[in-house]
Amino acid sequence: MRVAADTKAATRMLSFRQMRFLFISPFSPLTPVRWMPLGLPFMAAQLRRDGHAAEIFDRFAVQSRAGQGVSAADKSMLARIAGFRPDWVGLSTITPLIHDTVHCAGLIRKEGFRGEIWAGGYHATALPELTLRKIPELDGVVAGEGEEVLSKLADGTDPAALPGVWRRDGSGVRPGNAPKAQVADLDGLALPAFDLMDMGFYTERTAYTVRGHNLRAVTLITSRGCEFRCRFCAESLTYGRGIRFHSAEYILEWVRKLAAEYPVDGIHFHDNDFLADEGRVRKICAGLRRLGLHRRLRWSIQARSDRLSPELARLLKQSGCVLVEIGIETGSQEELDRLGKGATVDQGERAVRLCRRAGLDVHAYMLRRTENETLAVLDQRLAWLRRADPTSFQWNDLQIYPGTPLYAERGGDFFARNPWTEEAVTGYYSADHVSGLPPEIRNAWTQKHFAPFVRRHFWRHAIGRVPLDSLVRRIWLGGTRRMKRLVAGESRVPARTPDAE
Repeated sequence: MRVAADTKAATRMLSFRQMRFLFISPFSPLTPVRWMPLGLPFMAAQLRRDGHAAEIFDRFAVQSRAGQGVSAADKSMLARIAGFRPDWVGLSTITPLIHDTVHCAGLIRKEGFRGEIWAGGYHATALPELTLRKIPELDGVVAGEGEEVLSKLADGTDPAALPGVWRRDGSGVRPGNAPKAQVADLDGLALPAFDLMDMGFYTERTAYTVRGHNLRAVTLITSRGCEFRCRFCAESLTYGRGIRFHSAEYILEWVRKLAAEYPVDGIHFHDNDFLADEGRVRKICAGLRRLGLHRRLRWSIQARSDRLSPELARLLKQSGCVLVEIGIETGSQEELDRLGKGATVDQGERAVRLCRRAGLDVHAYMLRRTENETLAVLDQRLAWLRRADPTSFQWNDLQIYPGTPLYAERGGDFFARNPWTEEAVTGYYSADHVSGLPPEIRNAWTQKHFAPFVRRHFWRHAIGRVPLDSLVRRIWLGGTRRMKRLVAGESRVPARTPDAE
């Protein structure tokens, strides 16, 4: 048996051909928030461990560095393709930026690339067949997680035998196998290849990655999936239902390696619900203290409001955590139930109190332009903010993403009916699809009630917490905006409400 195993391994070595993969993340508007496209370093690391070559081209980082538009990122991307000469190009898809995926695929083919072009990510996962039909330059789509599927594709496995693979051949689009691809053992994955990212860019000091804390911070995801199914949420679409975890040991090794190799003093754990497994959280906190990293690193998490207890909040604080971000969404229980949140208004208020008593900052995510929104609902949200008094908060417009229950309930055919151009996609995501509240009425309410509250809240929480340069920049930008409005004869508050950082 030993001879047979050796012969099999030798045969594989003789037949092995190293494949070259280039992953591309989409161009996006400039933003001070620097969250790495974490799926790409995982896939690249897995392929390199299998003996293949992999690189990552991050259009957001390149554009931010250059301070220029799409053309600069395009030129740099084509130069990378010419220099690296990949066999495969993998395009990461994000629905509001899908027009950039369309643009990249067309440009790469136009420049004469003859290798494979595939797409993955949550947009391709939600609409795999449509993605192939709308982007004719693509050869295939991986719906779900890509690490194991790409490794098998690189080794020559027939795509028809792999889960979640949709492909194009001479007879048209071939449907994929169900279920979507999922990695059963997350600890079996290689540590992400951060050396392929622009770590100089992602570790520049900023107060936006760990909100309100001026740190050289990176983002990590230590679990995949979610137990809940909020009607509007697409974050776990690629990962599927239920939660799978990296072990505390894997996470501690990851953090230790990051701290040793890069000038990092902050981490944002971008899991949907970092506190979903309390036993794992306790092991992580104990490990950070044992390694002395609780003194060097300040970190933040996302968590559900019903996970926190006084003891757990104190433990987070003792282990270096400085901020908890919570999806509050609204101050109306009726709205929470309609959104499928599985939480209560009282739980949100209690979570904020527990964090503040433990010495943790707390950031509240809230939604506006929700279904059947009224002025009374807006008043409820503002009243909740006054009562709970989180350290910071933001109101995001409700977005409708393919693959979510809300998209299906609201017709679910925009991306089938319309071209995936920047104009069409941007127009879709700037529109109010469900609230029914006229924008002039919302804007008048914002000017009278919300904007003054935001200003008072910011200054009350900013002193001693927000870096001086950020305060100066905010004063300058605020004065500039007011002057422009005066010159233009305008006095209304813009429809897009600011973050209260």
